[in-house]
Amino acid sequence: MKDILSLKLHTRVARLGSFSAAERECGLSQPQVSRIIANLESDLGARLLTRTTRAVVMTDADAKFLSRLDPILISLNEAEHGVREGNELRGTLRMSMPSSVAIREVIPRLATFVDLHPEFRVQILLGDRPHDVVKEAVDVAIRLGRLFDSSATASIIAKMPRVIVASRAYIERDGAPATLKN
Repeated sequence: MKDILSLKLHTRVARLGSFSAAERECGLSQPQVSRIIANLESDLGARLLTRTTRAVVMTDADAKFLSRLDPILISLNEAEHGVREGNELRGTLRMSMPSSVAIREVIPRLATFVDLHPEFRVQILLGDRPHDVVKEAVDVAIRLGRLFDSSATASIIAKMPRVIVASRAYIERDGAPATLKN
């Protein structure tokens, strides 16, 4: 079995769906990444990734492999953090959230957090459409509204009341709404 670096690198390539994105994130060259992944596939005796000119896609064998590998890598990361002097946070956290939440709630608090943990990086993907957390390698996603069709672990972190506002002219013209539509 390959070393932990190979397994972590493979996980990043699979999650990002890109060798070049994983190369940039890990600070390795394209030939190094390709060789490490090829050696891992050879050692396992299975094709993990399907490569095309446009994308890198996990095979069925790889999806099964990653489902068993992820908890192990999480445990290893926790063990590493647990023995570090000062228990300092390190690494990168990728977050996805609506722009409005980032601007009002997250970004104003980020500078203080980053100052406390200089070895920890935060990448924020902004957008009012939900990001694909697996394909875009998102660690934490903040969503507004109901969570539809998801097997992800979810927790309510805040409740935001809705306020409906209408001008007198609108109500006179169209009447007051009887129901709210999503």
